[in-house]
Amino acid sequence: MVKKLVALTLIFAALVCSLTSCAVDLEDKGPVIRLYLTTEPANLDPAVMIYDKNTIKYTGVMFEGLTKINNNRIEKGIASSWRTDYDQEKGEFKLEITLETSKWNDGRTLSADQFSWAWKRILSPETDSPAAALLFDIKNAKAAKAGDVSIDSVGIAAVSQTILEIEFEKPIDVELFLEAIASPALYPVRDDVAGVEAKVDTWARTGTDDMLSDGGFALKGRENGGLYRLEMSSYYRGLNTQIDGFMKFVKPFRLLTDYSVSLDDQLALFDAGEIYYVGELSKENYANREKDLKTQDLLSSYTYFFDCSNPVLSNASVRKALSTALDRTQIASIIGRGTKAAKGFVTYGVYGSSLGRSFRDEAGDVYGTTADVSAAKSLLASAGVSGGSFSLTYRTDRDYDLEVAQYAKSVWEGLGFKVTLVGLDRSEYETALYAGDWDVIALDYQGLTTSAYSYLAPFATRYSGSVVSVADDSIGYTPHVTNFANDQYDALVDSILEKTNRADRAKILVELEKLFADQAPACALCFYTDYYLVSNEMKNLKSNQFGYRDFSEVLLNNYQKINEVYYSVVESIAESSNAAAAVA
Repeated sequence: MVKKLVALTLIFAALVCSLTSCAVDLEDKGPVIRLYLTTEPANLDPAVMIYDKNTIKYTGVMFEGLTKINNNRIEKGIASSWRTDYDQEKGEFKLEITLETSKWNDGRTLSADQFSWAWKRILSPETDSPAAALLFDIKNAKAAKAGDVSIDSVGIAAVSQTILEIEFEKPIDVELFLEAIASPALYPVRDDVAGVEAKVDTWARTGTDDMLSDGGFALKGRENGGLYRLEMSSYYRGLNTQIDGFMKFVKPFRLLTDYSVSLDDQLALFDAGEIYYVGELSKENYANREKDLKTQDLLSSYTYFFDCSNPVLSNASVRKALSTALDRTQIASIIGRGTKAAKGFVTYGVYGSSLGRSFRDEAGDVYGTTADVSAAKSLLASAGVSGGSFSLTYRTDRDYDLEVAQYAKSVWEGLGFKVTLVGLDRSEYETALYAGDWDVIALDYQGLTTSAYSYLAPFATRYSGSVVSVADDSIGYTPHVTNFANDQYDALVDSILEKTNRADRAKILVELEKLFADQAPACALCFYTDYYLVSNEMKNLKSNQFGYRDFSEVLLNNYQKINEVYYSVVESIAESSNAAAAVA
C-alpha cells in the first residue's frame, strides 16, 4: 500500500510540474547576449590552434570532444560511456567509447566515424599538426605518421555509428588516454569539408557561411572585422525544439561579438550595461580593472622559437645564452594583463604525477625569471661564439609584440649579435611560421592537453606532427618546425611511451624539460593569465581548464525585455534593407 501511495505521489508531482513551473515554453529561444568573446580568430581548425592563445575561446564553445577536464577530473563530453577489453593471449588491449546521440549544426548525425576520420587526418603524413603525438599510444599510429604503414592500419575504428574502438600498442593507463583526447585539437571535423581539396585551406578561415561544428553553439555569421554570431545549435544532443523547447541543453540563443567596435569602446559598452562580458582588455584597462576581473592560469605561454638549422643558432649553448640573457619579469611587465614570468617551458595548470598535482611544482624552476648576462656570456665563450646576424619575427596585430622584440634585440645586440626585426600581419605571420621563413619567431605556444607530454614531445624528431614525405627514399619523419634534432631528447620521449602509468611518465617529463631548457630549441618567456569581466546580470557562467568559457547554462536577468529591443532593431534593419532592395 505504501509503495502505491509513493508511486501516485510521484505521478501527481510530475503532472503538476508539467502543468505549472516545469512546463516548457516552446516559444522562448533564450537570451541574446552581446559580448566581446576575444580578439578575432584567424583559423578555427581545431587541429592547428596551437600558435594563438585566443582561438580556443571560439573552438571551445563550437566543438565538443569525447571527454573533458574539469576540477582535476576527467568528465564525459560527447562520450556516454567507455570500457576496456584486454585479450592477454592475443596481446590486444582495446578501449571502446560509446557516443551520446547528437548532431552537427547542419542536422547530420554525429558519428564515431567522424572522430575516426579526424584523428586519422591528424596522423596522416600529409597533415601538419603537433597533436599527432597525443595519439601515439594507439596501435600503428606513430608508424602511420612516418608513412611506414597505411593509415588504414591504425587502431582506430568506428564499429557502429555510436561506438568508437581504439586498439593500443600495449596495455596503458586509460586515464592518460582519456586525458589526452580531452584536447581541443582532437575535436571531430567533417571529411566532406576538411577532406575536400577545394576547401582544405579555407573551410576554417574565411567566409560568412555556416561553419560545421558539433558543440552547443554554431558560428552562423562571420564577417571579417564585423559581426560574429554564435547561435545555439538546434540539433545539439538530438534536440527537438518542437518538444524540448530551445533551452534544454543550451540556454542562450545567440552570442554576439562586434569587431567593428574598438577594444576601448567594448569596455565602455560593458560599463553602460549594453554588453555583458569582455574577454580581452588593453594593458592599461587590465590594470585599472584588476580587482573586478575573474582570472585563472592559461595553458599558454609567450614563447620564442629558434631555427636550429641556422648557422648562428645551431649551437645549443648559443640558444641557451639568448634565453638566459632575457629578463622574463621585465617581459611580463611589458605584456601586462596578469602575465607571469615563465619558470619553465611547461605552464601552470598542467598535471604531474596525478590529476590535480602540479607539474610545475614537481619540476621546480628550470628558468631564472631575471636576466643573467654573465652566465649568457660564459655560455657564448664556451661555444666560441662572439656574434652573428639573425632576424626576430613578431606579429604586428597586437600591442606588445614589437616592444618585447625591441627589448630582446637590445639585450642580444649587447651580447654582440646583430638582430633584424621583422613585423608581419596575422596572415603573413602564419604563412611564414609554417614555411619556416624565420630565424627566431615569437608566438603563443598553446598546451594541447593538461599533460607536459603535449608541450615537450613535438620537439622530438618523430613526434613533431609535421608533414612527412612518403617517397621511397624519404627518411620517414620531418623535424619540428624549429629543426631541432637531438638523439638524447628523442630517446627520452621514446621512453615515455614505454611507461604505462602517469607517475612513471611524469618522472621522465621532469627530466625531459630540464634537457629541453639546456638544448633550448625554444624558450618560454611568460605564462599567460586568462581573464575576463562579467556583468552581475549574467548568471551561471563557468570556465574550462583550457581557458574558454562555458556559456551553456548562462541566463541574463530580465532577458525577455532585452531580447525585445534586440529583435525590434533586427526587424527594423531588415525592413530598411528590403526597402532599399526594392528601390534598386
